[in-house]
Amino acid sequence: MGLPALKRLMSLQQRGGERRRRRTQAPSSKFGVNRPIASVDKRNGSPCQQDEDEDGDSQAGKRIKYSAPELPEDIWCHIHSLMPLHDAARAACLSRAFLRSWRCYRNLTMTRDMLRSEADPCKGDFSDKIARILRNHTGKILKLELKHVSCRCLDSWLRVAVTSGIEELTVVPRRHKIKYKFPCSLLSKGVRTSIRYLAFCAFRPTAELGPMRSLTSLHLYAVHITEDELECFLSNAIALEQLALTDCDQIICLKIPCVLQQLFCLRIFGCGWLQVIESKAPNLSSLSFTGKRKLSLGETVQIKDLAIFDSKIISYARTELPSVMPHLQILDLTSDGEAVNTPMLPTKFLCLKHLSISMRSGLAISPKYDYCSLVSFLDASPSLETLVLDVSLERLKHESVFGHSQLRQIPEHPHCCLKSMKITGFSSAKSLVELACYVLKNAVT
Repeated sequence: MGLPALKRLMSLQQRGGERRRRRTQAPSSKFGVNRPIASVDKRNGSPCQQDEDEDGDSQAGKRIKYSAPELPEDIWCHIHSLMPLHDAARAACLSRAFLRSWRCYRNLTMTRDMLRSEADPCKGDFSDKIARILRNHTGKILKLELKHVSCRCLDSWLRVAVTSGIEELTVVPRRHKIKYKFPCSLLSKGVRTSIRYLAFCAFRPTAELGPMRSLTSLHLYAVHITEDELECFLSNAIALEQLALTDCDQIICLKIPCVLQQLFCLRIFGCGWLQVIESKAPNLSSLSFTGKRKLSLGETVQIKDLAIFDSKIISYARTELPSVMPHLQILDLTSDGEAVNTPMLPTKFLCLKHLSISMRSGLAISPKYDYCSLVSFLDASPSLETLVLDVSLERLKHESVFGHSQLRQIPEHPHCCLKSMKITGFSSAKSLVELACYVLKNAVT
């Protein structure tokens, strides 16, 4: 709901209030004079009810009230929360109840573009404007996306906003070459008790920080943090469920301690120097990463959902993963270059149900690559239900089926569980047509 819709709603409620006032007029008295009966709305805290006009209308003995439709206050607050941030702020100017809702507006995302207007170039008063909003805000979710902002200003805003009760905090002052250091002193005992989600682009935790008992999700973006500092911090976040690292280039060996009993999701993107992922978290079930990493996941590995993004990853996955992740159910592979055919091996993905392979347009796929070699995954996955293949190429480099050679006859292998196959970018490449024919011929269901 935007501001125009809200204005229409306020107009309707004003007309409704006029009709109710006309219905409450008393009958003519014996002196022939109609007297209005004073109507006082006894519903305390009605969201759209206005107080007396502060400019002095009460001097004339008049009281102006606007009655809202018969809706509970929590519904009005929910409507307010669905508005875009700009409109929600403007709506707070229409009603004191909306102003109360605005002060505890749950999801407050502050960007420089959001606060800039044509009439206000946001020069000298920009910092004061944000500080004033944060000072009056008591919501539980705060997101700061402010590029080209001085570290001193950002520090002052955070000292105002980060208080006990906050649940989610995202700080993104710049995109590249981040030099800002988040003041860990703000994470007091009260904040550490309530905070559930942290997303930072500049964070250097210290040993004196203390436990983060309620933290369930942590995302570090381009953070200059060492592997020892991160391991120390993770050891104090025993409730952590999700961890994401993006472009954290000082980490060579990522160590996940065994105290993270609740951790089930790990996402790693970039992190160019990372070579080893060592996890002792017993319930880690979802893993995504870029590049080829050495995995040490313990004897009780429970990975069921895996996504890998790298060149020549398809052959690597077929060769290495069956023995490393025997419980794998979902596998998503994105390759930016395949030159070697997928090998036929005796190892199996006994639990694999959903397989997605992407070799997308514009990426380097050798003309000699045999799409039909992907049959190796099908034969190794007796429980496979869904196969998604993306082979969208800018131009066909493979041998076309319209040539003179005949289609190969591939030995039959019934796939009793396969229910769905989708090929995006299907072309006349001969090996791709052979793969499609194989699936159609051997899919039982």
